[in-house]
This record gives sequence, C-alpha cells and structure tokens, in this order.
Amino acid sequence: MKQVDVLVIGGGVVGSAILHKLSSLNIKAALIEKEPDLCEGTSKANSALLHTGFDEPVDSIEAECLIRSQALWLNIIENHNLSYEERGAVMVAFTEEERKVIEDKYMENARLNGVMVRWLTREEILAKNPGVNKDCIGGLFIEKEGIIDPFEATYTFAEVAVLNGAEVMLNSEAVQISPDNEGFVVTLGNDSKIQASYIVNAAGLHGDVIARLIDDDSFTLKPRKGQFIVTKSHIDIENIILPVPTPISKGKLVTPAVFGGHLLGPTAEDMEDKEDKSTTEDGLEEILEGCEKMVPAARTFTTVRQYAGLRSVYAGGDYILRPSDYDKRMIHVAGIRSTGLSAAPGIAEKTAEMLEEIGASFDEKNDWEPNLSKLTSGKESTDEMVCLCKSVTKNDIVQALNRSIAPASLDGVKRRTEAMLGECQGSCCIPKIIDLMGENQNIEGLPVKGGRNTDMAFKD
Repeated sequence: MKQVDVLVIGGGVVGSAILHKLSSLNIKAALIEKEPDLCEGTSKANSALLHTGFDEPVDSIEAECLIRSQALWLNIIENHNLSYEERGAVMVAFTEEERKVIEDKYMENARLNGVMVRWLTREEILAKNPGVNKDCIGGLFIEKEGIIDPFEATYTFAEVAVLNGAEVMLNSEAVQISPDNEGFVVTLGNDSKIQASYIVNAAGLHGDVIARLIDDDSFTLKPRKGQFIVTKSHIDIENIILPVPTPISKGKLVTPAVFGGHLLGPTAEDMEDKEDKSTTEDGLEEILEGCEKMVPAARTFTTVRQYAGLRSVYAGGDYILRPSDYDKRMIHVAGIRSTGLSAAPGIAEKTAEMLEEIGASFDEKNDWEPNLSKLTSGKESTDEMVCLCKSVTKNDIVQALNRSIAPASLDGVKRRTEAMLGECQGSCCIPKIIDLMGENQNIEGLPVKGGRNTDMAFKD
C-alpha cells in the first residue's frame, strides 16, 4: 500500500497550489484526481482574473487568502514564467446611487483590506476605454487587478510539485476513507489503497461528498452556474470593466484575456445538478444584456465560443478552511466560490499552517526547484504549423504531450497549447493532433511522470 504524509484530494487550481506548497516542505505529498486530467472542473471555466479582494468582507477567510495571495503571486509568476498582465479594473457607475454605493461601501472596504483604489472621472475612464458607455459618470479604479491563464497556472503548480518529489495520480477517485491510528486508508475506484497521515479535502464542488466519506455532514455545497462568451472581436478597452455588484452577483464583466480576445459574463444561476455545465440561449442573452449596458457594442461582437462553469457555493458565505470536527486530520478546503484562482497561493499557505497546527512536522526544503525547463522532454521536431488560427506548431504539441503531467484528451492539449481555441474550433487541426497524440503517447497507459494515468480520453 502506498504511504504518504499528506494526500490532497482534488486536482483543480486550489488542490494543485496546495501540492505545490507541500512540495517545498520535507514531507511526502501526493494528489489524487478522479478525472483523467487536472483542471477539469471550475478551474477550467472561470473569468481568468487575479482579484485583489478589494470587495470581499473584511476579516473573512476569503479576504485573508486573497490579500496574502497578492504578494505570493508576484513571485510565482516570475519564478514560473506564467502569462500575466496587470490591467487594472474599473467598476463603472452610471447613476448617483451607484456612485454612492461605490464611495460608501467599496472604497471603504478596499481601504480596510489594504487595497489601493481611487475614483476616476468619466473622462479618465473613456481615455483608456473608449468602448465604455459614454453615459457613465465615473468609476472605481482598482490598479492591481490582473488577468492570467488559469490552465497554465494549474498545470504549473502541479508540475513544479512533481519536479520536487510530489506525486499526481489521475483517474483516481476516492470511494472510501477509513480512519485508523496512522491516519486514513483511502480506497480508490480501482480498489488500490493509500495510507495517508493527513488528508486535504480540496475536491471543489464535491468537497461535501468527500467529507461524508468520514461521516462529516457539517456542510453542503451547491453549484452556481456561470456562463461565459468568448469573442475575438476588437473591444476598445484597456482595463477590466466591472459593474456595480448586486446582492446576488458581482454581475457581468468585460475583460481582456491573456490568450487573446475578450471574455463576457458570467451569469449566476443557482443549480441542483453538479454536472450541468450546459450553456443556454437565455443565459447568453442575459450576458449580452448586462454587458451592453457597460460596453454598448457588446451585442454586435462575434462569438467564438461559449462555456459554463459551476462555482461552489456554501450557505455560510465564507470559505470553509478548517480541520474537520469529525477527525481533525482531514482539513476541509471548500466553498471556494469564484475567487479560488486568485486566492490559491494564500489558501495553500494557510493549509500548510493548519497541518502544522494539528501535528504535522516539517521544515522547508533547501533544494526546492521552481525551474519548469526541466519538465519538458527535450524532444525536437519541426516547426510544422498544426493550428493556423493560434499559430501552434507540431513542436508545441509534442512538447505538451511529453510534459511531466501529460494531457489525456484533446481538451487537455487545447488548454496547454491554445490549439483548437481559434475561430475554426479545431475543425482543421484536430485530425493532426490526434495523430500526434497516438505517436507520442502510450494509448494503454499515458506517461505521467511522477504520477499515474490509466485511460486515454478524447473529449472536448
């Protein structure tokens, strides 16, 4: 039976960030993910923003993690060479009532959270964002708001962890957790078992399901669907454009994306089905109605793709970040909502601190290695163009297929290379990519260096 000090359950950006942090400590850490690849849940379907936490409730766990993450992201982006742009955000006001809400609520809240903001005049907004509705009367400028590639961040966290001795096991669903004197015995769907001294439950929307495996029914998570539109149409904005939030939702935003084009959305639809990621005509119309109030040309934009993600909602409002009352050796990291990408490094540090508080003993490694250049296979191939829309070459695909955690599907190749994300939606490049996957991977057992992946899954 495999034995580890800490087992992380869940391979989204939060789970991967926690594994990344644990790999810098002198403990044996592993991560299990039930899907054939990482980044298969909320982490692949969000607004791709790095949020400052200016509007989060003061003294909340969420605000603490977001504030801690701001400084951590700077080093992570630099050390791992992640795609990132500091664009700044503008919360646009169109009425005196909205202006008063910004001044009375959001400016004060930002001050208490230590986030620098300032009021912009209508003229200042339009100077950098001519596409914004000229009926605006001003807005709140949040300088440090940025955009990032959430796929790249998730994979990088996990791959750096693998490089530093951690293990990632894909197609590995926890179906039974049995506490014992040594910690827990976790039974996977293939009947294999893992002995873990501690468990970090970072299973996203299914965190309550994992909790119930140790008879912990202290919280329930509900899905909130967020639909998005991706457009390649030119939008004459430099900043992230935000509305004044409502009590239910932060509203529809218009934001540049680091991988090109712009994102519009999301909706905020409370659901029951944790697997319903469908887009709907009503949802897309809601996005257009919300966005055209801020950017009038929104309805004329050409839609390249639509997608939906399910955010994890806890009735208590704040993050759940604590040891289980049923067995403190399991730490719950749940109810992370829409800010998980932004807060991931802070969540990871806080999780490591909690592990130490409940008895885990560790020191920082002296030889921790953040250099991702060691993760690629070094294989060489020609620069034959495979995806014309996004200028992705054969070499780009081959390198992705030979990374330490290899993509197990077309969707995984797409997220690692941007192939198939262009206007043709992969209609021209998919056959060639499938050929390259067959040439560079063992179909019966994909080469996940540092982990295990047992199924090939061609899905989109």
